[in-house]
Amino acid sequence: MEKKGYRKTYRHKVIAAVMLAAVGMCHLAGCKDEEALENQQAYRQVGLNKLGEGSYEESVEAFQKALDQSQAVVGEMEIDICYYKATAQYKGGDAKGALETCQALIDYDKKDYKAYYLRGCIYLKEEDRENTMKDYRKAFETSGNNYEMYVLAYESLKNAGWDSEAEEVLTAALKLKADKPEEYRERGHIYLLQGDYENAKKELDKAINSDDVKALLYLAQVYDAQGDSSQAAALYESYISKNNSDVSTLVVLGDMQMEAGNYSQALEFYQQALTVKNPPNEQQLRRNEIIACEQMQDFEAAREKTLAYMKDYPEDEEAQKEYTFLQTR
Repeated sequence: MEKKGYRKTYRHKVIAAVMLAAVGMCHLAGCKDEEALENQQAYRQVGLNKLGEGSYEESVEAFQKALDQSQAVVGEMEIDICYYKATAQYKGGDAKGALETCQALIDYDKKDYKAYYLRGCIYLKEEDRENTMKDYRKAFETSGNNYEMYVLAYESLKNAGWDSEAEEVLTAALKLKADKPEEYRERGHIYLLQGDYENAKKELDKAINSDDVKALLYLAQVYDAQGDSSQAAALYESYISKNNSDVSTLVVLGDMQMEAGNYSQALEFYQQALTVKNPPNEQQLRRNEIIACEQMQDFEAAREKTLAYMKDYPEDEEAQKEYTFLQTR
């Protein structure tokens, strides 16, 4: 009689082979050796670099070469590469290929919520409402209390103009039961998105009482939305004191201080944001820094910062005009 352990192992090998074939991997024998692993990691990095550059066809090619190093081994690395490959395929205009890659991931693991979510996002861009929501619902069903995924789906649907579907997602998220600080925080965030500020405060207070720092940020946004700028500013500053590398919040604080006429404080927030390595909005931050210096009538500092800015962003014609003006001050 055939042993169960053998059947289980054999079945796993068959599933692995099917997945490999589906995504175009060629080597179906042997164990992954050290050289193959190094090659795989190198090709993966090339794929990521090309994806970041917007060279999607080259990115797909590199990811496929990385998958070709698998030698019939399907692990976290291969699955991770498939996610990136599907993303590159879609961004490069190959929606069909991206859907096939997602299908291969799902065939390998029917509970892979990330694959369902990614495929749902592809269907969303293709304006296929039925399949979008079908895959989103499957992703939610298999992901547990993944509130952040609900919020991401909501934002994507909202940006697409699918308001009723977006609201459906938030309503479904609030049916989940929370028992962890981060879950109370995300429930508060969802109530904030719905404009239900009282329930948002209740949930966020629960998270804050359990020392969830990010909940301070959302509570600040609640007070901001209600027009209580002083309470919002206090909460933003409390959040920054515990997480001083959050560039977006530092910008918000800087903008609030600019609006209030507290230019030196605004400058401090902008400069703090610029100390973060590779801030995502560095150009705008540097423009804000110059404006704050001007408002403080520190024209010498404004000239120096504008000159340095122009060297890095020579295409900004407004900065060139600004520099001409500053030379007269």
